Amino acid sequence: MQVLVAAFVAGLVNVLVLVYLRKRYEPAVYRLVALTYVGTLALRYALAVYLWLNHMDVGFSQAFWGDSHTYDLFAAAVAEGWTYGHHARLWTETASGMVNKGFIYFVACVYYLFGRNVLLMQFLNGIIGALTPIAILEIGLILYDRRVATTAMLLTAFFPQMIFWSAALYKDPAVMLCIAVNILAVFRLRRRLDPMWIGLYLLTAVALVWLRFYIFYAVLVAAVAGLLAGHRRGAVLGFLTQLCLVTGVILLFWFTPVGQEIAARSRFLDMELLQNSRLDLAHAGSGFATAADVSSVSGLLKVLPVGIAYLLFAPFPWTISNLRQLLALPDVLAWYALTPALVAGIVMAFKRLRQTMPILVFTTALTLAYGAFLGNVGTAYRQRTQIMMFYFLFIADGLHRKRRVAEEHAAPSSVGHNVALRS
Repeated sequence: MQVLVAAFVAGLVNVLVLVYLRKRYEPAVYRLVALTYVGTLALRYALAVYLWLNHMDVGFSQAFWGDSHTYDLFAAAVAEGWTYGHHARLWTETASGMVNKGFIYFVACVYYLFGRNVLLMQFLNGIIGALTPIAILEIGLILYDRRVATTAMLLTAFFPQMIFWSAALYKDPAVMLCIAVNILAVFRLRRRLDPMWIGLYLLTAVALVWLRFYIFYAVLVAAVAGLLAGHRRGAVLGFLTQLCLVTGVILLFWFTPVGQEIAARSRFLDMELLQNSRLDLAHAGSGFATAADVSSVSGLLKVLPVGIAYLLFAPFPWTISNLRQLLALPDVLAWYALTPALVAGIVMAFKRLRQTMPILVFTTALTLAYGAFLGNVGTAYRQRTQIMMFYFLFIADGLHRKRRVAEEHAAPSSVGHNVALRS
């Protein structure tokens, strides 16, 4: 029965998504977007079914199921509390209940409506993960041409590392989609002051507070920098846009639980607490730089180069020591092969700083933060996806650079941005 419910609900949601995409895009672009969406969704669902069939095996669960068990257990407790009217202390009194409320409540809502159905949550996670490449496509269409945008979308959709985390009950797909839509809203607001995009920006920013709260600060800084430096219609309209966003954020802080949530979680940004958190990760099975001390600025600066190297390139092929890292090897080697294009794309992005500033600010902020405070290879590999999806835009630009230069020399006046959305 769970399989039938999961298939029916996920199928209905997918039909609605495809109908919306058909209305949003031109026919030629819709065909490409729909094929990409369905293709990457099929891969996610195939992996989801495989994980679901084997997750009760203890050895398999420890290797591949990870946090999924925690989210399932706590969300089921919350949903049961809602059903029978009692307080779910099993979850809310734990440390996890302090920092992971968003995804727990999302899963609990699904369980409350449809019963405890792990496979359904996996399918919904697959949908969320399959929507992120489309957000990357739209950002690419704003910043680059259709070829670069399409390549970035395909990399985001089919890169193995991007697929795995949206096949189980991880919160990574929701985090990535919120980040992508948030940054997309910033780019839209640079062009036009639109209430819908202001609403989406605020909605995704609030969601990030409850999903992975420290990312909220990164997207906020990216928005301020991007809107201040690069509004399409000048500084005045850029200032008005920022004023609207800031006013919205302040209202959220004063009249909703969001401000209280941020204030409560601000203590997690204390350097001593971050040092303790990093030590826990560093002393795990795949930890690194166990002697690092990030409770001081000097200690943070010392570990930063090592941390960034691990964040961007771990697991290193010569350090592979278990099956999970071995399975990640093809993915890592493909990432290494794309690094020259990434460097070229970043160099070109800095030459267009006004246009690309929101992405550069966000990726730089998150890279520095994760480089300093992640002391574990597995965690670094997992969190890298939040940066990779934007790096794929730079990679695509780097890959197409030679062809674009040749075309510009051949017909300079014919090169321009593609408009793929319906007016």
